[in-house]
Amino acid sequence: MFATRTFAALALAGLTTTIAVDTANAYRNRTETFRAAQAISYQLGSKRAIGYFVRHDGACQVTLMIAEAVDPDVAPPTSAAKLSLAMMPGQKAGLASEEGELELTCGSGAESVLVTLPLPERSFARAPGAHPVSE
Repeated sequence: MFATRTFAALALAGLTTTIAVDTANAYRNRTETFRAAQAISYQLGSKRAIGYFVRHDGACQVTLMIAEAVDPDVAPPTSAAKLSLAMMPGQKAGLASEEGELELTCGSGAESVLVTLPLPERSFARAPGAHPVSE
């Protein structure tokens, strides 16, 4: 009887630990999957990144427009910068500012792009001259 209770308690503790770890990982990053030509739109603090991707020659061809996030009823929009990049399946690229960041990953067969955002509480401060690193 004691062994059964001990085993049940240990199994429950292991399950609780697994749930806690999975929950922590879910809160650490938020990942969304986009299919070809589906609109990608994220606000990174005072900046907004809007774009899409298409599959081209076995790669994810990503196009993002990056501009100040403004309310068009209050101020006219500013000009945007266009970012175009090709990523092979599994390749990652990062976009970061002091106010936020996201990571793009080309999915299997270049059929999707995964966008991962870290926790909002994470510090985005970097040392002067430091650059974001993508894996």
